[in-house]
Amino acid sequence: MQLLPAIDDMPRPDPIEDDLVAFKFIDKKLLAIDPELFRSKWFDYRMMTPLQATRHYIEAFGEVYREYFAVEISKTASRFIKVPSIEQIFEGLAADEDKHKITFSGMWRGRQVADAIGMPYKDYIHTVMGLRLRFWNHNHLPKASHLYKQEDVEKTVAKWEEMQAARLYLSDDPGYMIENYRGIAHQDDYHEWLFKQASLRGNPWYVLATFINQGRLPLDKVEARFDPDMVERVHRYIH
Repeated sequence: MQLLPAIDDMPRPDPIEDDLVAFKFIDKKLLAIDPELFRSKWFDYRMMTPLQATRHYIEAFGEVYREYFAVEISKTASRFIKVPSIEQIFEGLAADEDKHKITFSGMWRGRQVADAIGMPYKDYIHTVMGLRLRFWNHNHLPKASHLYKQEDVEKTVAKWEEMQAARLYLSDDPGYMIENYRGIAHQDDYHEWLFKQASLRGNPWYVLATFINQGRLPLDKVEARFDPDMVERVHRYIH
């Protein structure tokens, strides 16, 4: 079986190009926050530059916006509404248009809040937009700049803990699979995440065994972490 490329061997986006865009359109105070977010953001985004991650946030915003539009306003019209795309935003930035500058800054700030909490972007946007709509009395949906009000963010943090208990959240990045493990901090952080996810379940031994069977968690870390009784339970379900 051919191994997937390790995290440290994967191609990187051009950081110089990304930095130029960020420095031109994002406030320096916001830019200063990003280095602090690489160890807290959701695992799929940890090997991205802030700009590349913001692109993913913009895509997620468009998906969630259409979903809410279909429910709150019109299912039929939701197929035709225009949500700012990445291409449109960047064309607007190149044309020095203020509305696209505001949109881009709002997306950047919202992405940073999601990173600070550690949520996947679509889950963050869906949750915080739902909270905002509870007190929304406009004939349009919230914009990107409405999705990081302090009171909504605080409620989103609490909701995120509930969401983790309700379902498993796992990374799709192949760099976190055991065959690609290189002892990188992000990989070790992900193993700690898996331990936490297992602890939230009523059958943690089975969940741990499932992670091992899936190639997500190394057996030796499980054996070093738990007492012999737990390890023996885990072994029952390893195949």
